[in-house]
Amino acid sequence: GKWDVPIPKVKAMSEDEMFKVVKTGQRRSGQWKRMINKCSFVGENFTRKNPKYERFIRPMALRFKKAHVTHPELKTTFYLPIIGVKKNPQSRMYTNLGVITRGTVLEVNTSELGLVTPGGKVVWGKYAQVTNHPENDGCINALLLV
Repeated sequence: GKWDVPIPKVKAMSEDEMFKVVKTGQRRSGQWKRMINKCSFVGENFTRKNPKYERFIRPMALRFKKAHVTHPELKTTFYLPIIGVKKNPQSRMYTNLGVITRGTVLEVNTSELGLVTPGGKVVWGKYAQVTNHPENDGCINALLLV
């Protein structure tokens, strides 16, 4: 990217660490379902598939809508809504699923910060990198990429 990120390298994560195998069927022989063990973000208008056909289960307790984002120059932290997951360094599949781990780049809504471009327009979304392990802490801490 054009900006340097605060955490350039992250520990690789295996699929066993990321997913739990959920067995299905009358004899519990089907092993094609996966439950995500990490925090995730799902959009505003997200609806689950029918549980019978849902391959990746994102638990409600591990879904997040907001993040604690620190502005590096102002040295202040704001509780901002997440717009989406831009990139998860672990894998492209985790980015598409919206999984949030340490080092993930999120897009956050910065309209309430009042940041203005040189042209006078209000900056609506900015990127921030996750600096903690959200599944352990129960919250998402991130650093704004300025």
